[in-house]
Amino acid sequence: MSETTPAVQSIAAESITIKPSRLPFIDWLRGFFILLMVIYHFCYDLDLFGYIDTAFGRGAWIPFRYVIVIGFLALVGISLVIVHHKGINWQSVKKRSFQLAIACIFVSGSSYFIAPNKITLFGILQFILVASFLVLPFINKPKLALALGIAIFAIGHSITFPLFNSIWLHWIGMGETLRPALDFLPLVPWIGVVLIGIYWGHWFISETGNKVGSFTLSEHKNKPVSKLSRFIETMGQHSLIIYLVHQPILFGIFYALEYVN
Repeated sequence: MSETTPAVQSIAAESITIKPSRLPFIDWLRGFFILLMVIYHFCYDLDLFGYIDTAFGRGAWIPFRYVIVIGFLALVGISLVIVHHKGINWQSVKKRSFQLAIACIFVSGSSYFIAPNKITLFGILQFILVASFLVLPFINKPKLALALGIAIFAIGHSITFPLFNSIWLHWIGMGETLRPALDFLPLVPWIGVVLIGIYWGHWFISETGNKVGSFTLSEHKNKPVSKLSRFIETMGQHSLIIYLVHQPILFGIFYALEYVN
């Protein structure tokens, strides 16, 4: 993830799951991080169009970005466990991969028109598409996934190699330099967060975890609370769509304001 796209996010993170496996609290968490991402991008656009003066990539924006990316990617791992812990659901994998592939093409293509010198080649959607295949062998090995995830996350933040500066290997991570891009999320260290999410996912499929996952405030007696919770849950259920359309909409609004002024 780079300038404008935390999320991670995927980051559109794991918005496609089979309906019988949906847990309201997981949808709420995904919606919450999508909401944070929209806020982040809105602030970025305010700065880009000169309405505020701030420095993205520095100061308080760094932990804000990390919260969003880590939240999204952990949910990718959790959701993969919920869907595949009884055996790989290849129909779901094919459907989800096809949708993500189309979305990746859309994001890369649109980035060319927005910033030709910062084309998105391996952003959060490309990351989720590749990482979701790479972690499948660890779906039912939570302890190994946790240990490997922590190791990869630590290594990715402490070790660099000039070999990975190459445009052909840059997507792996650990390079000494960063290629300019609107969105960049390398496999290392971030696949480590997905693996850690797999460990957490096994808690959510336990009896206690399933009760937590089934928790929702959308039926709360307080109407504002129930409406807000339902809104956030709905955002989580459609996170991929929101990820794809929110920036074009924001850019359209700001360009319209620029034209009017």
